[in-house]
Amino acid sequence: MKISIVTDEVSADPETAIELGAEWGVSAFELRGFGTDRVPLLNPFQKSRIHELLDAYDVEIVAISPGLFKCPFPIGQRDRFPLRTFDRDLYQQWRQPRDVVKYHQEELLPLSIEFAREIGAGKIVAFGFERDTQSAMTVPEEVLTAIWQAAEQTANAGLELVIEVEAEYWVDTGKNAAEIMRTVNHPALGINWDPGNALVAGDRPYPDGYEAVREFIKHVHFKDVAFNPDGSYRYAIEGDINWLGQIGALIRDGYDGFVSVETHMEPKVRCARAMTERLQQLVVKTRS
Repeated sequence: MKISIVTDEVSADPETAIELGAEWGVSAFELRGFGTDRVPLLNPFQKSRIHELLDAYDVEIVAISPGLFKCPFPIGQRDRFPLRTFDRDLYQQWRQPRDVVKYHQEELLPLSIEFAREIGAGKIVAFGFERDTQSAMTVPEEVLTAIWQAAEQTANAGLELVIEVEAEYWVDTGKNAAEIMRTVNHPALGINWDPGNALVAGDRPYPDGYEAVREFIKHVHFKDVAFNPDGSYRYAIEGDINWLGQIGALIRDGYDGFVSVETHMEPKVRCARAMTERLQQLVVKTRS
């Protein structure tokens, strides 16, 4: 198991994030943003600068996170709109989410693949489409097909697609994630296991969620969540997740991928450093 950091969890400037990460003993990073831009939609200067930073600090980008499929997948055919005065507006409401999915499939995914290959990242972090108001029990065939097709495109480029668990998405808990992985059944497809997100989705991420999904885990996000007395939650340096048990299980099970620090907290530098140190200590404690 190896440690990486999501750069914009430290700073929106990758140079600052990489310089600090290197000082903290980290040489691998997950790239999501550069200033106000998100990968892969970077200008030539930004791309060139990333290459310069990788050489200057002798570090690597192991994954990119373009926000792929972080959108609803509309299901079913257009309803008949009998009142012609309403037809145009209703059609636009029907068409817009379909255009977004088409953009993700036909433009954002190919650009992400190209960019990942350009900077040497082996994984693309994606999401499992928002469920909207639909039940989490039955995953639509269209969603499964879209994920398979994306995995196939990624595989053809020699990369892997890892779907992040997230509340209110089809891939949310360990159990649901595992079921989708088995159904899609593509060797280039895996799970970005985020126990913090799984906890918010109602899972008990360790041991329950992890036991369900462990065979499909190819990337991990390290954040912690604490629930407040009123049932709301907040991100914390030390929260309600059994990270000692989780890290120990990953090591015992021979997980050889990366665990990326992703705090979702401010002030960014202080929190990222504290979480990185905590992860490093957990690894040492588990291995001792």
